[in-house]
Amino acid sequence: MDEKLLDLRSQLGFYKFYHHDPKNVLIHAIFVPTILFSSLSMLHRIKLYHGISLTALISVLFFIFYCLLYLPTGLLAGFFLLSLNLALVDHRIHLSFKQELSLFVIGWIFQFVGHGVFEKKRPALMDNLVQSLVLAPYFIMFEFLFKIGCMPQLKANLEHDLEVKQKDLENSRNKNE
Repeated sequence: MDEKLLDLRSQLGFYKFYHHDPKNVLIHAIFVPTILFSSLSMLHRIKLYHGISLTALISVLFFIFYCLLYLPTGLLAGFFLLSLNLALVDHRIHLSFKQELSLFVIGWIFQFVGHGVFEKKRPALMDNLVQSLVLAPYFIMFEFLFKIGCMPQLKANLEHDLEVKQKDLENSRNKNE
């Protein structure tokens, strides 16, 4: 297993490299939850065993991974995932499949616009699909926590790592020219 798989700074740094333009981060802050909500709503229709949905399984796997990365925020993410699962099980969310699919598609369109127009860089999912999809909701949660002043040292470390990575990339490009 890759030793960086469970390293919070490394995982968030991977995602931040592709998401540092403020407008793109705002787009993601709106549409990553939209995509997560709509995809989990659609997948709730698939039952695996004794009425347990695919959404429940995915939520548990995300929760475990997030807790292994950093327990306090993993628990917070788990609370949100559990709340969505309970709302789906209790039929408190009344969207048709067409509405869920529309939210999903609109969310992805905005994601790609954010990358093309503001970030001017291909999305992280082009380099690592699974890592990007699993990390996206967690990254957005951290961005919110950073905005309200939580974990300032982690935020500073990620910004420093991004600057170093960008300089290394620029130096590499200059050598190849």
